[in-house]
Amino acid sequence: MIGYYNDLIYVCAPAPLQLGVAKGIRQLQPEYYLSLSRKYEIKRDMICESLDKAGLKPCVPEGAYYVLAEVTNLPGKTSKDKAMFILSKTGVACVPDDAFFHQPGEKQFVRFCFAKEDVVFEDACRRLMRLKKIL
Repeated sequence: MIGYYNDLIYVCAPAPLQLGVAKGIRQLQPEYYLSLSRKYEIKRDMICESLDKAGLKPCVPEGAYYVLAEVTNLPGKTSKDKAMFILSKTGVACVPDDAFFHQPGEKQFVRFCFAKEDVVFEDACRRLMRLKKIL
C-alpha cells in the first residue's frame, strides 16, 4: 500500500505540486546544477570502478543516479537470487532486473542507486569489492 501512495505522490505528482516544484527549480542558480552533476559523475565513476573491480560489468549511464551491472556470472538462477547473493555477501542491496524488464534476456542485471550520502556510498563501494574474493 505504501508503494501505491508513493507512486501517486512521487511518480505521478499532482499538477499543483509540479507547478510549485517547477517554480523552485527555476529559482536555483546554474552553479547548483553544475555542482550536482559533478557530484553524481564522481559517484557514478566510483561505483562503476568498484563493480568492475568486483568482477561485475557495469553499464555506465550517461545521465542517471543508478547503474546496471551484469551479474550473469554470480550464483543463482534469477536476477533476484543474484541480488540476494550480493546482499548476503556484502550487505549492499540492489534491485533485480525483472523489476525493469518484461522479457528476461540472455544476460542478467541488477541496479544500484548511487544517490546516497557520501559515507554510506563509499562504504557500499568498499563492500561490493568483497565479491572479487568470491568470484
